[in-house]
Amino acid sequence: MSDRKRANGGEASSTKRSRSEVQQTLYIKNLNDKIPKHTIKHTLYLLFSTYGDVLEISMPKKMRGQAHVVLDCKQSANNALRGLQKTSVFGKELHIDYAKSKTKLVENIERQIEEET
Repeated sequence: MSDRKRANGGEASSTKRSRSEVQQTLYIKNLNDKIPKHTIKHTLYLLFSTYGDVLEISMPKKMRGQAHVVLDCKQSANNALRGLQKTSVFGKELHIDYAKSKTKLVENIERQIEEET
């Protein structure tokens, strides 16, 4: 039995990331990093805005070929994930998942809503 299997009680660990909890923020990977950043952001905006209001698109330099898209609600994010998964953009298929955690923008919005109530 391999060390990896032993460490997990006899079962091999999965190298795939497990599906995260439904979030307003989507994590997109496999973006073509040879295309200018502003062109990719504009294209992502056009694609995702058909599913709801796009609040933010972030593409940090250290995350080449990846982006986070924040939509107005979880339902919009869920519909976008289902509708755009494997869509070809600039010659590469999008790989979309829910973000592991809330973005600062979403946390700030939730905090403001709590303060108003």
